Amino acid sequence: MSKKKKYIKYPKERAILSDVLPYEIPITFSNRYFYRFLLDNKIEVIDNNIRHKSKYIGDEKDAFEILIKILFSADISNPNFRKIPFTYRISHKKNDFRELALVHPINQLKLISFYDQFKELIIYSCSVSNYSIRRPDNVAKFSFFNDKLHQSNKGEVTDFLELSGKEYENLKTFFSYSKYTNIYRFYEDYRYQRAEKKYNYLFKFDISNCFYSIYTHSIVWAVLGLDAVKENVNESKKSFGGIFDNFIQYTNYGETNGILIGPEFSRIFAEIILQRIDKTVEDKLKVRGYFLKTQYELYRYVDDYFLFCDSESLKDEILVILKHELKLYKLAINDSKSLDYSKPIITEITIAKNKIIELFSDEPKFIISKIDSTNINNKRDENKDISLIEHNFNFYFDPNNLATKYKIIIKESKVDYKDVLNYSLAVLNNIIERNLINFENVIKEYWVKKTNEELSKSDLIKINKVEDSFATHIEGFIDFIFFIYSVSPRVNSTIKVCHILSKIIKFYKEKINTQNRRERVFKRILDESTFILNKNTLNEYAQIESLYLLTVLRDLGKEYRLPEQLLSKFINTYQENDILTIKKGTLNYFSIVVTFYYIGYSQKYPQLKNALIDYTFDYISSYPTEKRGKSSEIAHLMLDLFACPFVDAEFKKKILLLYRSSSTESDIQNTIIDAEKINTFHKEHKYWFTKWERFNLAKELENKKSQEVYS
Repeated sequence: MSKKKKYIKYPKERAILSDVLPYEIPITFSNRYFYRFLLDNKIEVIDNNIRHKSKYIGDEKDAFEILIKILFSADISNPNFRKIPFTYRISHKKNDFRELALVHPINQLKLISFYDQFKELIIYSCSVSNYSIRRPDNVAKFSFFNDKLHQSNKGEVTDFLELSGKEYENLKTFFSYSKYTNIYRFYEDYRYQRAEKKYNYLFKFDISNCFYSIYTHSIVWAVLGLDAVKENVNESKKSFGGIFDNFIQYTNYGETNGILIGPEFSRIFAEIILQRIDKTVEDKLKVRGYFLKTQYELYRYVDDYFLFCDSESLKDEILVILKHELKLYKLAINDSKSLDYSKPIITEITIAKNKIIELFSDEPKFIISKIDSTNINNKRDENKDISLIEHNFNFYFDPNNLATKYKIIIKESKVDYKDVLNYSLAVLNNIIERNLINFENVIKEYWVKKTNEELSKSDLIKINKVEDSFATHIEGFIDFIFFIYSVSPRVNSTIKVCHILSKIIKFYKEKINTQNRRERVFKRILDESTFILNKNTLNEYAQIESLYLLTVLRDLGKEYRLPEQLLSKFINTYQENDILTIKKGTLNYFSIVVTFYYIGYSQKYPQLKNALIDYTFDYISSYPTEKRGKSSEIAHLMLDLFACPFVDAEFKKKILLLYRSSSTESDIQNTIIDAEKINTFHKEHKYWFTKWERFNLAKELENKKSQEVYS
């Protein structure tokens, strides 16, 4: 293999592809086109001013300047970075929710220059702890030699972050990370298993409401020291810690209590503070004669801790010191979630996972075997096997029986569904992918013979039976994944379900020509998804989970569109004076654009589309005028709607009029002219954040795997 250096041209702007967005966003949403817009026009923050080098002229230049004012600030020569993030909720625990944030585009732009200026200090500040097992330790590489060494060092496509020491052909994060891409990889690692053997006790705990509790000024304490900051308050504000503090505050509209949840930069901010606490705890334990990896081992993954030691008294002593240090930073351990284990150290989740692996190794049964013509006594189950020239096919799946066994494992292992759901779906995803590939590899030989009319009538009947049997197998698979998912639907598990469904949909669209079997499978997906959507209508507390299923259903094709009545119920409509109206407060930016995406060009939802248009008008006009230029939600919504091909030019004129609150005749005329320029501009600039057309669900879900932080 030639030793040729390969370059991946990802400039500093790549930070907004990986470090500013929550993982839990609609699959149709990305920063890909925003990133291209920044590069194409050389837009950046220099000395707190927004500079650009666009090549537009005439009406296009006018449209560009209007759009960047909406995107960033009313005055880009003197911008205000103190912005209102778009916050939304996802299901987290039973009857509880987690609030995530999409930061304003101007703060995303600001992060690019912040990372560029302070990347080395970020890495240094995250290097002081010996406890941390997830920390940035280098800027992610974007070049490699295409040689044997690269092949041996090549990172896995399934790695969720850039792992230190690995080489990647596609960057996943701005920084590379040490040592684990995902907390569950730590459970399987030799360090964890060695500690289980070495020590008598394991104590698992976490920080209570970590991100909500962090006081932003504490970053300066962590970097410079509390006493030094108190003596030099003004100077500390100009330091790396002070500038990071200011940036985090401005992303959250000036709030100092709590930091935004979702962006990677928030995890880095928390990591720097927790690194300092780790270092102080280790130093104090050394003074008392307790040494890491000798008397104890302590591992921290973000805000989750794993303490191994040999005595309760040592555990208590370590906790007293840790609690004291956390309190100095206004943080505390969540005692209600703490768990104690003694030898043999094995958690309930580990027990459940092992049983689940055993269960899924037996069912669903999928066996394709080569017929041994020399063995006439080749045994098989005549009720389940189908013999076809060279192969036996045995597809057996009883989803009800499997569901019962699965429930028994949950009960006996004393875990909740949510504890093992993502793991179960990941295993099932691998199984279905393997089954689809194996079935195609074998059956395509017979499809060729069938096309060339080389098969007997008897063989053709058997091919139909094999395909029917496989379709039944897939239907059982769909039944089972929806059974385990419906108990505890969360965004992470929804994404995994959609990943499975997208593989099935792609297979039946591209590989299966038989209409009735495709209809059976697609109808089952529609029915099961409809059940979930009926059960979980959109509300102010949980939307992302359902929006993923809506996107999958659109991928089935126009024949499988939801009835207007059902879709209307899902988005919370009611009749008022014979007019369909969406309940106020039901939809937000994400649900508005995904609903427009789902409806698309379809003529099936005339009343609902009118209701959605009216709701959108009201949503924009009811937002306080003085805050519109500061709102991340309004900036994203306006730009996406300008690019939306499913609404007409009159709609776009009206939303600009509402955004500007144009009232005088001259203002209205100027706004109409501006809207026409924007419409012309978007004939070339197709997308901002939502990809409205030519959307590849399977590819986007595959890319999503690389962004996952937890599980």
